[in-house]
Amino acid sequence: MGEKGRISLWQFFLLVTGFLIGTSTLIVPVGPAKQDAWISYLLAGTLGLGAAYCYTALGRRFPGESPVQYACRVLGRWPGICFNIIFLWYALHLAALVLRNVVDLYKVIVLPQTPMEIVAGVFAGLAAYAVRLGIEVPARMGELLLPFIIVAILVLTALAVSVPGLVHWEALLPVMERGPLPVLRGVYPAFVFPFGETVFFLVLLPFLTEPKKSFAPFARAVIIATLLTTLVLVRNIIVLGASETARINFPSLIAIQMINIGDFLQRLEPVIIFVWSFTILLKLTVVYYTFTLGTAQLLGLQDYRPLVLPAGLLLTFFTMSLYENFSQMIIFAGRAFPFYFLPAYLIYPASLLLVAKIRNIKG
Repeated sequence: MGEKGRISLWQFFLLVTGFLIGTSTLIVPVGPAKQDAWISYLLAGTLGLGAAYCYTALGRRFPGESPVQYACRVLGRWPGICFNIIFLWYALHLAALVLRNVVDLYKVIVLPQTPMEIVAGVFAGLAAYAVRLGIEVPARMGELLLPFIIVAILVLTALAVSVPGLVHWEALLPVMERGPLPVLRGVYPAFVFPFGETVFFLVLLPFLTEPKKSFAPFARAVIIATLLTTLVLVRNIIVLGASETARINFPSLIAIQMINIGDFLQRLEPVIIFVWSFTILLKLTVVYYTFTLGTAQLLGLQDYRPLVLPAGLLLTFFTMSLYENFSQMIIFAGRAFPFYFLPAYLIYPASLLLVAKIRNIKG
């Protein structure tokens, strides 16, 4: 399919970590658990490990093939084609949602006077360029910058906690005030976003140098991302309070803006905006690549690159028509997305794995 690149297990670990950090540290919904939301995220991370095992089990069973290539062999021609089309639709929709997240961030905070179409076009163009160059480019980009991004998140959190009078640990209390039910209700949405979205790495698994060892780096990435997201959520709650964290569109940004140490160390939001810009671009590139390569495989093309530009134009126009404002996106993400995304992250891979085992089909 025109892709000859290979990525190491270390690069794969960084790609998954950056993908999971992506928009999850930008939009960290508190959900029904309120001040106990951090418990929901820790539990969701354990489910994320289960998803990682399922996805890598498929990768080990069909080495060198993406699910788009073996779905018809496993499920039959027409069911396989239908499942593949649904899977690729979700890839396109998620790419549009990710792109819209960064557009909204720049429109509200960074470039309020710039038309949204310009911001969307710039980020879509950068992602298209990376996709056209092949999977090794985002992998090396993650290898270069992601360690610094993790350090930046940790340092900014430490600075927020260090500001006198800014932190209120009592905001985390009482723990499970209303019992375990609200916490359990918050687990499923936290699992779908972002852990369920890693299903699209099924298309990247064939390009690993050691595909049979993919579970270990995948699991480590889920654990690191779970801990980082939980840390960011706790920081937001103890700085802003659970109610304000739930109400504000970008609570992490507001929490960072409140850092002021000695009237010298302040206005650090450009650092976190850079973090989000890079991780969101990385996530967008992965899903964009999944959609483009998967579509080429579905159509039986020898090279996916001729589809990169048309897919980028489609993605840009689709992004601008998703919803009218950020509040509509929050409502969709909180109420509809966890159930809407169910066929992609669960039904599709579980069906492939189950039927392949029953029929004893291997790559």
